[in-house]
Amino acid sequence: MKDKKDLKSRTKSEHYLMVSAGIVGVVTAIIFFIMLSRGVVNAVVTSKISSQYQDKELEVLKTDLNYRSLDFIGKVINVSDGYVITKSNIQKYHELENYIQARKDRTKDVNALYDGKSDYRDDVTSDTINNLDKTLLKEKNQDVYQKQRNKLDTIQIWYEQTQDADKYLSKTWNAYTADNSSLSFKKISMVNTYYKLVKNKTVKKRWTEDVTKMDDYFANHQGESSRVAAVKQELEALRNSPLTEKYTPANVDIVGSLNSTTGASDALTQSGITGKNVLYYNSSKNTLALMTKVSGKYVAQDGYANVISSQVSSGKYTIKKLVNAGSSDAIVTDSSNSDFGQYVSNASESDFTSMNITDPDNTTADFNSATPVFWFKNNSALNSSIYFSNGSTLGFIYAGGTSYNNGMQISSSDLSNLMSQISSGITFYVN
Repeated sequence: MKDKKDLKSRTKSEHYLMVSAGIVGVVTAIIFFIMLSRGVVNAVVTSKISSQYQDKELEVLKTDLNYRSLDFIGKVINVSDGYVITKSNIQKYHELENYIQARKDRTKDVNALYDGKSDYRDDVTSDTINNLDKTLLKEKNQDVYQKQRNKLDTIQIWYEQTQDADKYLSKTWNAYTADNSSLSFKKISMVNTYYKLVKNKTVKKRWTEDVTKMDDYFANHQGESSRVAAVKQELEALRNSPLTEKYTPANVDIVGSLNSTTGASDALTQSGITGKNVLYYNSSKNTLALMTKVSGKYVAQDGYANVISSQVSSGKYTIKKLVNAGSSDAIVTDSSNSDFGQYVSNASESDFTSMNITDPDNTTADFNSATPVFWFKNNSALNSSIYFSNGSTLGFIYAGGTSYNNGMQISSSDLSNLMSQISSGITFYVN
C-alpha cells in the first residue's frame, strides 16, 4: 500500500511539473513573440522614417513626403506609450517632425507675402525679403528650395518694380500738376507702363485716379506732345543743313545724342541692318539703346541704358516677344524640335503633345538647360522680360535674378522704359 501511495504522489508531482513547464513555455513563447514583434515593428518604423529622406546622412528630406506613413508612426508611438517603439526611433521621428515643420513654416512665410495671385502685401519690405531669403537656405532639398526661392524672387521683383513705379509716377504727377503741358507722349507711355508694373493693391489704388486724369488730359489736349514736335523739328533742321555748315543743336535729348551714336550707326550699317528701328548693345561700352534710322543714320533717341551684366554673344537676333508671363507660360527649348523657340501661353500637356514633346514638366530655373521646355514659373526674374532668338539660341533681357548665359541684365526702370519703346520683330544687334 505504501508503494501505491508513493506512486500516486509521484504522479501528482509530475503532473504539476508538466503543468508548470507548460505555463513557463507559454509565457516564454509570449515573451518571445512580444520581443520578436517589437523588433519587427521597430524595423518597420526605422524603414519608414528613413524612406522620408533623400539623403539620410545629409538630412535632406524628399520633395514629396509620405504623410500617411508619418501619421501611422505617430499613432503607434502614442498607443505603445514608449514600450514598443525604441527611444532611438522616437528621437528619430521627432527630428523628422521638426525638419518637416520647419519646411512648412518656410513655405508659409513665403506665401504670407502674397496678397492674392498678382500682388504683394502692404507689410512687405526689403528687410522682410532679405531675411526670408537667408531662412530659405536652411532647406537642403534643392527642388523644394528652388520652388520657395522662385516665389520669393517673384515678390522681390514685384516689390522693386512697384517702388520704381511709385517714384516715377510721383515725379511725373508733380510735374503735371505744376504744368499740364509737361506731359509728353513718352511720359504718358511711361506712366501707363509703370502703372501696369505696380503689384501692390494699396499703391495701385492710390494711383488709379491720378493716372486716369493724366490719360484723359493727354487724350483731350495733346495730339502730339510739344517735345516730340521739337524733336522732329530738330531732326528736319539737321537733315536740311548744309554739310559745310557746323550745326548747333538746340537743347533736345534726341539731337544731343547724335555725336555719341556715330560709331553705332557705322557698325549697324556695316552689318547690313536696314530696319527703321534696332536694339543695339555696345559690349565695349556696356550700353544698350533703341536706335532709330534718321536720314540714313542711326540715332539713340532716348540715350543709352547701362547694362549690369551681359553674357550674350555678338551677332544679330530678333526680338520675339515682350514677356509678361502667366503661371503656365513656356518656351520650347528642344533644339531638335521644329517648334524650337516657340512661346506658348497658358500651356497644357495637350499643347506639347501636338508638338511631339513628352515629359515637359521640370523645375529648372536656367533656360539654357531646361529641356524640352522652359517654364517661366521656374524663374520669376524672366516673368517681365524681353525674349530674343536667332533661330539656334534663345535669350532674355531682364532685371534682377541670376546671371545666365544668353542673358542680359539691366535695371528694372531701364527695362520698363525699353519695353515701352520696342516691339516684337525688330532686330537686336550685339556688337
